[in-house]
Amino acid sequence: MTLEQIFDLIANNFIFVAVVIGGLISMFGRLAGAGQQQQEQRQNRPQRAGQPQQQQETVDWREIFKQEEIEPEPTEKRASTRVETTQQASFEEGIVSRQQELQNQYEEMQRKREVSSRKNREIRKETVDLLEKKDKLDLHLNHLSNKEAMKAVVWAEVLGRPRSRQPHPTFMKKR
Repeated sequence: MTLEQIFDLIANNFIFVAVVIGGLISMFGRLAGAGQQQQEQRQNRPQRAGQPQQQQETVDWREIFKQEEIEPEPTEKRASTRVETTQQASFEEGIVSRQQELQNQYEEMQRKREVSSRKNREIRKETVDLLEKKDKLDLHLNHLSNKEAMKAVVWAEVLGRPRSRQPHPTFMKKR
């Protein structure tokens, strides 16, 4: 098989190649996992009688990370507690006032929304009324005078389609 034929085979059978690669990766992953398990078992096995056993030391993490305990003076603690409570109270008052402001803004927005919805309904109602009136267009043609009729014809000619767009015979054709 030539190299070109191998590339054609891979390109035409891409799914098959993907399955084969996936299988190989899975197999190598299992082998690596088995090797790690064997190492762990070797470490966990009891040592032979000829070898001295290492004593496992129990280490208390508190001893490793021992921190010096500083005892604050009781008078400072009381003063700082008072400051903290006053700060906490002022902070809570700030929160309460901010919540009240937000509540007032919310209520104001609700009122504005109601007003705008009422205005919107009124505008829609007026629009519907105007549309109904436009549908009932009355030109009062029964009260049309002769002068008004003549003016209407003139305006129709002025506002109508140009004469150049409406060709007509201007000269007699020769026979």
